[in-house]
Amino acid sequence: AAQVAMGVAMGPLFPASMQLLAKWLPSGERATASTALDLGITVGSLVTASLCGSLQAAIGWRHAFAVLGYAAAAFAGLWIQLAADRPEDSRFCSEAEKQFLAGVTGPSKGNKDSSHQPHAATAGHGALDCVLYGRLWAIYVAHFAFNFGVYFVNSWSAVYYLEAFGLRPEQAGWHLAAPHAVNMAVKVLVNPLLDRALRNRGFTDLARRRAFTGLGFLMPALLFRAIPVLADSAWATTACFSLAFGFFALHPSGFKANYLDVTTSRGGLISGAGNTIASVASSVGPPAVARIRQGAGSFAPAFSVVAWLCLAAALVFSTLSSATPIEVAAAAPGPSTTARKRRGSKSNEIVRLNQ
Repeated sequence: AAQVAMGVAMGPLFPASMQLLAKWLPSGERATASTALDLGITVGSLVTASLCGSLQAAIGWRHAFAVLGYAAAAFAGLWIQLAADRPEDSRFCSEAEKQFLAGVTGPSKGNKDSSHQPHAATAGHGALDCVLYGRLWAIYVAHFAFNFGVYFVNSWSAVYYLEAFGLRPEQAGWHLAAPHAVNMAVKVLVNPLLDRALRNRGFTDLARRRAFTGLGFLMPALLFRAIPVLADSAWATTACFSLAFGFFALHPSGFKANYLDVTTSRGGLISGAGNTIASVASSVGPPAVARIRQGAGSFAPAFSVVAWLCLAAALVFSTLSSATPIEVAAAAPGPSTTARKRRGSKSNEIVRLNQ
């Protein structure tokens, strides 16, 4: 029950974080910020995993949980005191910074009353906005495929090393840790440099999102497909897993950053919907792999399923994604609206001629 309550409490963290970042960042910095957010999760997981074992041995598991709880409460207190929802409310922003952010994030980001602002239009369907647009489903499908692949490796790699190479979890420690280390290194060293290089070459925001996401799915698809065929040793398998996780590390600068592009007013709703869909993959993925493995008697079909899902996500995102906010798309006149205006103009002309 306590774990369920903790999961419910942590559920809004991702959408709340994306909503906050959208208010503070120009489009050119969103990929870096999204990567930093994702990196914090990776570093926190690695530090906590190594720390909890020592804490449990020293003070017992109950007190170890208490230490982590107190640390989280202390951080929450600092956040409440120091963080600001909007740049103009921050005590750490200069007036020049506030004016700059108001100009690059749009008036609706920086004003409490945005009802009269030109960029404050909403799509007009309420909660349905998160399911009515193909550009949003491009992100949702990518997020689903990403979680499916990550949780497949996290949940089943230890079993795979045991069955394929006879390595128990305590013997496969380095093999299990290597993919996460590579993932963290790519986020720190590769993503910012690659994003800057593409931007300097004139790549648009959308082109950069598609480049990161496409590469982040296509290469893992090839690697997952190759593992049961080519990886005939534990270290070869680890190399494939690590490379796959390295390419997965590109996604915070790809589809995850795209969450910040596709809306000006409903970031929490849209990122919450995407995170919920991705959580379905996290929940049903491992049991689905268990059924596939049990039915086939090997992991090979499971690797193929993950590979094909990655390829499908790459295709969907490369064709349906957009960097245009849904509010702008909803405000733009569609073909039917344009046709009605033309018919109205012709009718007015006829009336004037008859007069």
